[in-house]
Amino acid sequence: MDLNVKDRKILAELDLNARATFQEIGKKVRLSKETTIYRIKNLEGKGIIQRYTTLVNFSKLGYTGYGVFSRFQNVNETLKKEIIEYLSKIPELYWVALIGGKYDVVFGIMAKNVFQFNKIYYKILNKYGSHLVDNTIIIRTELRQSKRNYLVNKKPELFKPPHFGKEPEIVKLDELNANILSILSNHARMNVVDIAKMLDKPASTIASRIKQMVKNKIIEGFTTYIKSQSYDMQSYRLLINLQNMDEKARNSLFSYVNTNPNMILGIETVGKWNFEITLEVESHEQLQEEISKLRSDFSNIIRNIDFLIMFEDDLVYDPYPLKKLERNENFQPKYL
Repeated sequence: MDLNVKDRKILAELDLNARATFQEIGKKVRLSKETTIYRIKNLEGKGIIQRYTTLVNFSKLGYTGYGVFSRFQNVNETLKKEIIEYLSKIPELYWVALIGGKYDVVFGIMAKNVFQFNKIYYKILNKYGSHLVDNTIIIRTELRQSKRNYLVNKKPELFKPPHFGKEPEIVKLDELNANILSILSNHARMNVVDIAKMLDKPASTIASRIKQMVKNKIIEGFTTYIKSQSYDMQSYRLLINLQNMDEKARNSLFSYVNTNPNMILGIETVGKWNFEITLEVESHEQLQEEISKLRSDFSNIIRNIDFLIMFEDDLVYDPYPLKKLERNENFQPKYL
């Protein structure tokens, strides 16, 4: 479906800050609060807005992200759903996506060290190892998330993107902050009054704790999971092998992602490839144009680029999954 200019501007504002009030969003896009509410609810109803997520920097909490890319073997739709359901219940699992290309599925596990990761990984293999094959493991050392500037068709603005990883100072969470993060993880627009009622704490305490976690960079921001396929965009993940990489070249590549309107995620990795880029484009031809330009601009450091199609970018996404089993399954957030 096509998006009109106002809807695109609303999505761009929610992508930048999912906790912005309807009045703040309406002012920026020059609509009344009531019209803004109507349009956002319409975008939710059409499945373009899937949920509102909190960008939790779990590296600040002492965790590292491990990505596992797998191919399905002898898997029908029923078994696929069973595997995804099993993965989604693992407390340390924060991401599952269905993909196309040399792999069929990718999932992310947060662990404090490689030994903890291995324990979780082998538990998965012991149950579904005959169906999850040709596994490739990638360690995510740094991630920077960019804005969808293509939504508003303007020149990208230079800004400091949400940043995850790269040897941060470790911060210990107490129980209250952990519960707040668990609630906000996929309900970023939930107001502090409702959170306070759930946790039986004063609203002022909840507001103060959220503000402090933002200040301490535990929370890097609040964004919106937008399903780009719903408005005729296609999502791809570039897998890049690098050579002659130094700090200057590394920062230059991250900056390139940050200023490209179609590139929304840059990840430095350790493993079979060295860098991942998520981009959203209108056609396969545009994908090839982006790849060609990337190769040309970084010919001195890029050795090879492969890509995957992201059918369901975030089939499961939980930026703070450790307390997922303790959540109330009947919990329904109220955003209005």
